[in-house]
Amino acid sequence: MFMPERNKKYDVIAAMFLPVAVSMILSTLAGFLANTIDGLVTSNFLGADAFSAVSLFTPMVNVILLFTYFIAVGGQVLCSSKVGAGEKEAANSVFTFSVAVGVFFSAVFVLLGLFTPSLIFRICGVSVTERPELYTYMGEYLKGYVFGIPCLILVQVLSPFLIIDNRKKLISISAGVLCASDIGFDLINVLIFRGGVFGMGLATSLSLFLQLLVLLSHFVTKGGYFRLSFKGFHLGFLKDIIKNGGLNFMRSLATTLRELFANHMNLAVAVGTAAVAARGIQGDINRLMFCIGIGMGKAVLPMVSMYYGAADRNGMKRLFAYSMKISAYFAAAAGGILFILAPLISRIYTRDPEVVALAIFAIRCMAAGLVFDTVLVAFQSYVQGIQRLKMANFLCFAERMIIPVLVTWVLGTHFGSKGVLAATAVSKVVLVGIILIGVWIHRKGFPNHLEDYMFLPEDFGVDDGEELYAQIRTMEDASRQSKAAYDYCITHGGDKKKANLMALFVEEMAGNIIAHGKPKNGGDVNVDFRLFAKDDKICLSLRDYCEAFDPMKYYEIHENDNMEENIGIRMVMKLAEDIRYINSFNSNYTMILI
Repeated sequence: MFMPERNKKYDVIAAMFLPVAVSMILSTLAGFLANTIDGLVTSNFLGADAFSAVSLFTPMVNVILLFTYFIAVGGQVLCSSKVGAGEKEAANSVFTFSVAVGVFFSAVFVLLGLFTPSLIFRICGVSVTERPELYTYMGEYLKGYVFGIPCLILVQVLSPFLIIDNRKKLISISAGVLCASDIGFDLINVLIFRGGVFGMGLATSLSLFLQLLVLLSHFVTKGGYFRLSFKGFHLGFLKDIIKNGGLNFMRSLATTLRELFANHMNLAVAVGTAAVAARGIQGDINRLMFCIGIGMGKAVLPMVSMYYGAADRNGMKRLFAYSMKISAYFAAAAGGILFILAPLISRIYTRDPEVVALAIFAIRCMAAGLVFDTVLVAFQSYVQGIQRLKMANFLCFAERMIIPVLVTWVLGTHFGSKGVLAATAVSKVVLVGIILIGVWIHRKGFPNHLEDYMFLPEDFGVDDGEELYAQIRTMEDASRQSKAAYDYCITHGGDKKKANLMALFVEEMAGNIIAHGKPKNGGDVNVDFRLFAKDDKICLSLRDYCEAFDPMKYYEIHENDNMEENIGIRMVMKLAEDIRYINSFNSNYTMILI
């Protein structure tokens, strides 16, 4: 197998992954940002009791997102597999089905909020007899917030599809609109209308509505292929969405149960509202920082699914190494900044010295565990992408519920509220240790290599020497791989005609990208080249991070033009048995079979 030394500057995986990860972080952030802003403004203008009530409403938001992430991630993974296979119509049907399920759950949660608020408050761990002052505030907040629930759900459902459809900037713009509008509406509420906690909830609803309008603007423009279409629409998609979104459902469920237990534990050991407020502040910051891990996981999952479906072992190695490294770097930087700024952040919420002291401790504990948290979530998404679903579900429940609950119980029993606040970091360290021991046992020795942590099946992909894998950067590289393609076809059962055709395809298609491709990052052109045997056919795949170029559409447009132009593309289009093209994650992917 030919594998050139990798040049990080021109790596296609790095160019694809990082922008997607940042966009998914922002998309996830939008789901929590409004509630965090409400808490911040409420704390400063409406008092500690009002803030505690808003912060205790978080488990209900988690329950809503529990179902939303299940739809969004399940639909995204299923859609990515359809996109990777070049099945655009099927991908569009998955999109339509996901939106329909999102609308259904929106209606369910709105009805629950309007007609059974007491059930929601019990979910959040608040009883009218034990905490009547919090119960009243939560009721007012829910009345205003309930109208924004459909917008919250649809934003989360639509965002992954817009990422696939190369609209990352729109996600960032929508998150900015949400943040700016919610701050503005909250300040108008407390300074002008004086609408209290009800006004805070209503301000959030209006902000979520504006964010949804920004995302919906994509569907009135030309260019994207995701449109509501009931052609090919069937309930069979639900089974695949449940399978693919199951881990995220379990993660959100475990997170919700953990938060409920922590709320109950903290209320049980707290001697006053200061500990509840500190826990609320930690919860706000933790949710914001957790968006790093969720965003990384949302980027890892569809890309791993794509490479796993292609049985691309080399691509999987590169993606695994890069995603884990970037996840750790992002989290370490954010955690370091958070640790230093903990006093400032605490005082933004309140000037109460008792609350500030506990909040600083809480934030720093959370910051210390952030790297472990982020890498664990990214790793779980990787495990899900390689279809190790039992392992993924075990890791999810262990990380999100079992270990945190046990650690919270032990530390809370012995150290009170400080123990509950410290459990956030301690539980992550414990789980990382358990995973390392598990890998050691699985490998029957200390893990020394990257693949020891990847848990790939032994028969995954093709054996060394059974595929060509290279990065093409120059016309000389294209010519060299063209000759290698000829030799590969001859040694893998192809006749001279098939070998000559594949050599021509490599030189023409890769050379065309090198000569005419325009990289989005402004650097040099780089093409990931892979050649392998599949089902008695020889398959060529080319992936680049240049502006969109569909060779099939280009051929259709110029088919009757000057026959002396575009000779290479014309020959490939006429002689190949099958050609598939897709532009996703802002990269071009072309597959040619002979």
